[in-house]
Amino acid sequence: MRAMLVVLLTLSLTVPALAAAIEGSDVMYIGGSVAGVKEGTVGRLDVTANNALLFNHGDSRVEIPYASIQRFQYTQKLARRLGVAATVAVVLVKHRQRRHVVELYFQDGTGVNQVAMFELSKERVAPVVAVLNARVTPRPAPARAKS
Repeated sequence: MRAMLVVLLTLSLTVPALAAAIEGSDVMYIGGSVAGVKEGTVGRLDVTANNALLFNHGDSRVEIPYASIQRFQYTQKLARRLGVAATVAVVLVKHRQRRHVVELYFQDGTGVNQVAMFELSKERVAPVVAVLNARVTPRPAPARAKS
């Protein structure tokens, strides 16, 4: 039993250190329907422009006009799920790591609905969400047809 506890504690300390985390001003595109951007692409979000949010990655960039954003959502998700014993061991040692995800729902230039999901660092979330709150005018969801 002691050997199992030692193994669990060792794993709980080393596995989080091995996981790639988004830090500082980096942002990772984790999915969506944006053409030309692969999942896992790391770049930077520029929210300083008055009319559009920019995702700069490598030599390319994606521009999402604030006026085309229909809504956005910020969530915190657990970075990894653990079993009961491992969860107890991690809680005793340190807090569980969370992923900070911003989902943007918008229309592209041709009027097609798109979605982009970005993982941000804990430090970067507050400024990005504040800018989105200030510049995005939420639109009501379309009414569903009654059957």
